[in-house]
Amino acid sequence: MHTLTLVSLSGWSDIVERIGQSTAHKVWRALVTLLSQNVQSGLKQDIFELGELWFETDQFDSPARAERALSQHVAQHLLNELDCQLVHEAEIQVSSAQVIAQTSQEQTIRAGAACALNELYPDSKEDLLRVFANKNLLPYWQSIQQVQSSGIFGYEALIRGPKASPLHRADKLFGAAMAQGRQFDMEKLALTTHLATHQGQCEQQSTVRLTVNLSPALLFDADVSGKLLDYPYAHLLCIELTEHLPVDDWAPIKAKMAELRQLGYTFWLDDVGCGFFELTLINAVKPDVVKLCITIISRLDYGAEIIDEIRQVVDTVHLYGGKVLAEGIETQQQLAIARELGVDYAQGFLFDKPREAGL
Repeated sequence: MHTLTLVSLSGWSDIVERIGQSTAHKVWRALVTLLSQNVQSGLKQDIFELGELWFETDQFDSPARAERALSQHVAQHLLNELDCQLVHEAEIQVSSAQVIAQTSQEQTIRAGAACALNELYPDSKEDLLRVFANKNLLPYWQSIQQVQSSGIFGYEALIRGPKASPLHRADKLFGAAMAQGRQFDMEKLALTTHLATHQGQCEQQSTVRLTVNLSPALLFDADVSGKLLDYPYAHLLCIELTEHLPVDDWAPIKAKMAELRQLGYTFWLDDVGCGFFELTLINAVKPDVVKLCITIISRLDYGAEIIDEIRQVVDTVHLYGGKVLAEGIETQQQLAIARELGVDYAQGFLFDKPREAGL
């Protein structure tokens, strides 16, 4: 029986907060490496930010056995990698669900994944409904720094739920939305919030460049298209295409990108090297900016292999006139390596943390 199984670590965000991003990335990469060494387990995808691991395997005779075995496998490896002085076994809560055999059916995968997510966010429905009813989202900005020269290029727009709410953190907010099958609705509300904030900034204070995250599928949404067509500061807006599921056909997306570029929008490709946006897509899509995944940047200190990979990306992007951004820069050494490799822009806690827009 060929199945796709999602394993979610519901205590992962708390663990990350306690041990720190840098240590958490190292633990995560070690975990993924161990899981990848077992060919039979069929690890297909890992998403650090959500604490998610996707397995595609035919070694189990029932979905229930796949869920149970893979969950136990992940929990045991994670326990082995974590310092028991910092994290206790009880905090590693693993839930899983059989999703679907065909990974290309995006909506069905999302619907199946909601089974697992509902276990992670069982009491979030009312809080989520209040967020939608009150349009109560908080826009945060984090600076994008120029690497080869000094100064700020612009800002990335991030979103948070209401303060003092269980959904304030982005992972909780979008996790709850996915659990209710409303991730696209949340993305659209976030986009509306960001556009209003950015327009206000440009009209009342000063013009700034801003990047906003958007799933490729939403480029074809009527509401989203209408907002983008009418937006007066398109030339200052960068659309970061971000996705945790595969894109089967880029042709219509590229055609839509070409239309919006005529209005002044630029397009960035988010999380290259992590999710389904693999390095081979760069030449086909030719984004204006390629954002190297935070997980790749966290491995800059590991040696020559990852540096050679980044150099190849930088050379490829520069060849057609694009730029490269390193996300998750936390140390001066990482910044120095990025500068030496020719990286154009950078983000990370070395420069600043996300702050509430307008403050």
